[in-house]
Amino acid sequence: MYHYNSSGLDNIYLNNGYVEKETPHGKAVSIHNLDGLHDAISKNLLGKTSPLTGKEFRFLRIELELSQNAIGSMFEKTDQTIAKWEKGEVQLPRLADVAMRNLYADTCDIGVGKDLLRKLQDLDRLFHEEDINIEETSEGWLIAEAA
Repeated sequence: MYHYNSSGLDNIYLNNGYVEKETPHGKAVSIHNLDGLHDAISKNLLGKTSPLTGKEFRFLRIELELSQNAIGSMFEKTDQTIAKWEKGEVQLPRLADVAMRNLYADTCDIGVGKDLLRKLQDLDRLFHEEDINIEETSEGWLIAEAA
C-alpha cells in the first residue's frame, strides 16, 4: 500500500495503480492515471456526509484550477480568509462547503450541482429557523410572526 500525500490530503492510500522504482536519488513512485485518481478522490469528497476539512476544500479548489483570490471573490472574502479556512485556522463555513462541492459537481456534470439553489435555500432556512423573534404586546411578551 502506498500513502499518497502529494494531493495535500493525509488519508489517501493506494492499493495498486502505482510503480515504485529505485533511482540514484532514492525511491520514486509513478502513479498510473493521475487524473483518474484525482477524479476518484474528488467524487469521494462530494459524497462524504461529514463537513469538508480545510485540506479537502483546498484539494477541490485546486482541482477546479481556482485561486484563493477567485474563491474569495465569490464569497466576498479575502484570499487570506480562504487560506485560513484551508489551513484549519478558521472553521470552514457550511455555505462554503456546500458551494465548493456543487461547483465541482457542476464541472463533472453528475447532477449534484443542479440542486445548488435548493441546497442554499435549505441552508438559509436552517439559519433563520434558529432565530426566535419576540415582541412585547399589551398581552405581554409573545413570539412575533415571521416576516
